Amino acid sequence: MSKIYFIRHAKAVDENKDGAKDASRELSPKGKEDAKFMASRLKMYDVMPGAIFSSSAKRSEQTAKIIAKTLKFKEKSIEIKDELYDISFEDLLRFVRNLDKNLDEIFIITHNPSITEICEYLSDSSIDNIPTSGIFCIEFECKFKELKEGSAKALFFDHPKKHQR
Repeated sequence: MSKIYFIRHAKAVDENKDGAKDASRELSPKGKEDAKFMASRLKMYDVMPGAIFSSSAKRSEQTAKIIAKTLKFKEKSIEIKDELYDISFEDLLRFVRNLDKNLDEIFIITHNPSITEICEYLSDSSIDNIPTSGIFCIEFECKFKELKEGSAKALFFDHPKKHQR
């Protein structure tokens, strides 16, 4: 069985004060806290990916590094992918289908709306929205290249707001 953990980047600052591009927005203090919390949840269940793929957006890279550090995953092994920034659902599905067949547990850290769309499509779930720092994990028996609508099973959907009192 293979697993993909689709992770939406943690909350970023609303905008860059210097007018810099969206891709350079950094995590907010709350985003850093939420990323650490969700990483600790993964650690609690002994989750260790074979690979971490992150969008090249600063907020995604920072989220990936926080998770990697918490799980003791080699930060230098995080693969930063420009194509995961502002990616369409179709291109994200193509990216997943082209993953190395030798991988069996991966993290993909990217953005809405494509991350929500692919989770709903592959697992036949209706989740409406993956919030910042949200993790949606799917499991499947087929090869990455054979993934299609409803071919995966949703294992869990977790996000920081589920744990607020």
